[in-house]
Amino acid sequence: MTEAWETNQLNGEAGPGTTTQQLDDDDHPKCCCGACGASCCKCFRLFMKYTVGRSLQLFLYVLDIATDIGVANADYKNGDTIFAYITLGLVFAPGFLFALFAFTEVLNNHTGILACFKAPLWLISFPLLPLWPIVRDLHQIYHGIMSLFPENRDYHLEYLNRPSRAYLVKFLEAFTEAAPQILLRLYKITLRRQELPFSQVETIEVVQVSFSLLSLASTVISTYQKNVTTSQIISGDMEDHKRFRMPFFVQILAFIWWTSFLVARFEVMALFAGALQWWIFVVIGIHVILMFLFQTVAANKNRVKRIFICLFSAFVFIFAYLEFNMKARLKVAPWFSYTVYSVLVFIENSVMLVVWYLTQQKATSDLPEADQEIYTTHRERLIFTHYGAFCFGLIMMILTFSCASKSPEDTDSKDEGQEMGIIRQS
Repeated sequence: MTEAWETNQLNGEAGPGTTTQQLDDDDHPKCCCGACGASCCKCFRLFMKYTVGRSLQLFLYVLDIATDIGVANADYKNGDTIFAYITLGLVFAPGFLFALFAFTEVLNNHTGILACFKAPLWLISFPLLPLWPIVRDLHQIYHGIMSLFPENRDYHLEYLNRPSRAYLVKFLEAFTEAAPQILLRLYKITLRRQELPFSQVETIEVVQVSFSLLSLASTVISTYQKNVTTSQIISGDMEDHKRFRMPFFVQILAFIWWTSFLVARFEVMALFAGALQWWIFVVIGIHVILMFLFQTVAANKNRVKRIFICLFSAFVFIFAYLEFNMKARLKVAPWFSYTVYSVLVFIENSVMLVVWYLTQQKATSDLPEADQEIYTTHRERLIFTHYGAFCFGLIMMILTFSCASKSPEDTDSKDEGQEMGIIRQS
C-alpha cells in the first residue's frame, strides 16, 4: 500500500448531488452486513484502504525500526559497539533532520517571542519524532474503522484526509535511515569473510535488510505518485479534488522494478566498500556531484535554499531516482530521465564490480588452486546475481512504463465540502 492513497476519497456509486446518507436512506440498508450494493462496495473499499492498507504500512514501519534496534542491541552484546552506535544513531537521524527543517522554517516565518519558544521545542523533540507516524497511523486505523458506519462517516473521512507532515518523516526514514542501514549491514556482513562475501549471515540481519528494503521501495512509489499529483494540479492538468494513482498492477511492476534495482545497487556498493573501505565515499561524492549538476538550480532569491534541496535530492539519488521538480524538467518522455539514471547507475556499478573483482583476485592469488577455484566461483555467482537483478529490474521498468502508457488515467475524486484540499507539499 502507498502513502499516496491517504488523501483519496472513496465515493462508491454516488452522483455529484447524491450523498452517502441519501443512498443509505433511499436504496440501501445502513449496515453492510449481509447486504449488497453501493453501500456494501463502499464499505469494503474503505476497509481495504484505511484499515488493511494503513495497518500494513504501520506494520512495515514499526518492524523496520524495531529490527534496527534489535540489530544494534545484538552488535552491542557482541562487542561491535561502533556498529551498534551508528545503527542506533541512524534510527534518530530522520527525526533530527525533520526537527532541523522545522526549526529553520519557524525562524523564517515567525519573529519575536513565538520563534524563541517554538523553534527550540522542535530541536528538543527530535528523539520522539519517529513515533509521530505511528501515532498518526493508529488514528487513521481508528477513524477508518469508524468510517464504516454511515452515521458519522463524513466526519471520520474528513479526519482521514487532513494534511499531515508525518509523511515527510516517513520519507526521511526511508532515505536517511533505511537506505544507510541496508548499506551498513551489508558492509558489516562482507567484513566477516572478505574472501567469501555474504556467506555468513544471521537471521536478524536478513529480517532487518528485508524490511528496510520493502520500506524504501514502497516509499519510492508513493513519493512518485504524490509528486505527479502536485505537479499536475499546479500546472492545471488535474483538478484539486483529484489524486493521481497508478493502477494496482502497475504499482506491483514498479515495486518489483525498484526492489531489483536496489538489490543490485546495495550489493555492489557493499562489496566495493568491504574491499576498498573508504573509497566508497569517493564514488558517492562523484555520484552526488553528477546528479547535482543534472538538476536545475533556479537563480532567484531562494537560490541558497534550492542548492541545499538539490544536494539533498542528489543524496537520495544515490539509491533511487525521484522527480522532485517535474515542472522544471526538460520536455521529454517520462521514461527518459529514468533511462539516463539507469545508464549512469549501470556504469557506476560495473566499475565498482570490476575493481572489486580485481582486488579480490589479487588478494587470493597466493592461495592453493583449490581454494582459488572456490573463491572464483563465489565471486562469479555474486556478479551473476548483480546483473541478473539489474536486468530483471530493467525489464520491469520497461513493462511499468509500457503498461502505464496504455492504462487509462487512474484518479480518485472527492465531493465538494466533504474533505480537505490537496497536500501541495509534504
